[in-house]
Amino acid sequence: MSTAITPESYEEKAARLTSNWQSGGGPLRLKKSTISNLFRYQPRGTAARGLSLGEFNHVLGIDEAARTVEVEGLTTYETVVRHCLAHGFLPLVAPELKHITVGGATVGIGIESTCFRHGFVHDGLREADVLLPGGRIVTARADNEHADLFKALPNSYGTLGYILRAKVALHAAGPYVHLHMEKYRDAAAYLDAMRVATESPDLTFVEGLFFGDRRFFLMTGRFVDEVPHCDDIVRKNVFYRLVETRRDVYLKTFDYIFRYDPDWFWNVPETGFYDLFRRYAPEQWRNSAFYTKYVAMKGKALGKLGVRDDRTEPLIQDWEVPWRHGEELIRFAIDNVDLGGRPWAAVPIKTPRQPTLYPIRPNELYFNLGCYCQVQRPEGIEPYHYTKILDAKCFELGGIKMLYSSTFLSEAEFDAIYNGAAYKKLKAKYDAEGNAQTLYRKVALAPR
Repeated sequence: MSTAITPESYEEKAARLTSNWQSGGGPLRLKKSTISNLFRYQPRGTAARGLSLGEFNHVLGIDEAARTVEVEGLTTYETVVRHCLAHGFLPLVAPELKHITVGGATVGIGIESTCFRHGFVHDGLREADVLLPGGRIVTARADNEHADLFKALPNSYGTLGYILRAKVALHAAGPYVHLHMEKYRDAAAYLDAMRVATESPDLTFVEGLFFGDRRFFLMTGRFVDEVPHCDDIVRKNVFYRLVETRRDVYLKTFDYIFRYDPDWFWNVPETGFYDLFRRYAPEQWRNSAFYTKYVAMKGKALGKLGVRDDRTEPLIQDWEVPWRHGEELIRFAIDNVDLGGRPWAAVPIKTPRQPTLYPIRPNELYFNLGCYCQVQRPEGIEPYHYTKILDAKCFELGGIKMLYSSTFLSEAEFDAIYNGAAYKKLKAKYDAEGNAQTLYRKVALAPR
C-alpha cells in the first residue's frame, strides 16, 4: 500500500479532536477552508457553533491491489485525482469541480459521466470514520454495527455526522480521454442513443448537453494511451463550445475530469476582459472557486453602490426522473425555461443500491437534468419561478432532486419524498441531543 506523508497522523488528529470536544452551545456548522458547493438562493441563518475540520485534508494511502484509496474527509477531488492518477487510477465517480471534498460529495449526492456504470459518488464508499454530532467517532461500513448510518450518509449533509476518513473504490485510468460527439435534433432519438451508449462495455463516460433551440449533443468517452493532439480547455477553449463544434475532442485525463471547472461550467463570460483573463490569468485563478469568490465580491461591491438586478437569479439544480420520463422533462424544460443560450446538462445514472435518504430504485436507469447558471426571471413572475416549476414537474414524474441548492417544500412534503420517518429514527440514535441541525432545517427550509 502506497502511503502519503502527512504532518500529523490521522489517528493523532482524530484523538486530539475528541479529547478537546465540547458539547453544547448550539447546532454545529462546519467551517470550511475551501469554497462551499452549496448554492442557497438567499442568505440563511448560521448555526451558533462552528466546527473546523480543515486539517483533515490529506490522502492517507492507496492500495493498488484492492483498488481503494483512503483519504481524509475534507480532501478535495483535485488532490485525490492527482494522487490517484499518478498510480493509474481514479475514483469510480469524480465530481467535475476541483474544490468539492470527498466527505461533502458523499454526504451530499455527487454525480458525473461515469454514473451509468458506477452509480453516485457514495456508491464508491467502502468505509467511513464518522464524527457524530456528540463528538464520538464511529467506523461505518455496509456490514458492521453502524450499517444503518453507512446507508444513510448519502443525502444527510452532515446532519448525522461528518466524515473524517473515507475508503473509496477506484478503477483503472489512462493518461488521456477521447471524447466523441453526436448531434441530434429530436429528444426521443437523443435519449435512445444515450441509453444504447450506457449498454456499451467499451465506453467509460456517457453524458450530454442540449440547448433551447433543440440541439442535442451526446458525448461518449474512453481512456486512450495516445492522442493526435491535446485540446486546451484552460487557456484557449471553453469546453462546452468544443462540444458544439467538434466531432472529437482529446484531453488529458486530469483536464477531462475537471472540464467544467475553469469556466464554472459556462458562467465565465466569453468576451472582453474575461477572454483576456482566460488566456493570461495565473493558473491558480482559472478555477470555479476563484470565480465564485470573484462574483461574490463583485456583488457586494455593486450592492454598496446601490446597483441591483432584481430579475437575475440562480437556477443551479439537478433533477432525476425514471428514464421513461426523461423526454417529458426535457420538453418541459425547453418549453418553459429560457437559459439565454446556455446549455442544459444530461447524465444517465444507475445506482446499485438505494440509500436510505435518497430513495431511487436500484438497477434502474434514471435521467439527470442539470442547470448551472443565472437566469432572467420574466417580468411579473414570482422569485425562483423556474426552480419551483421544475421541482414540481420532477416530483410529478416520480423523480427526486438533489439538495445542494434551494428547495421549496413544506416539512411534510419533504419527509414524504426523502424518507423522513427513517431519518427521524436515525437522528434519535446518532444525534439524540440535537447537536446538529435537522436535514430539513439545513437544506430545504424555503427563504422567507
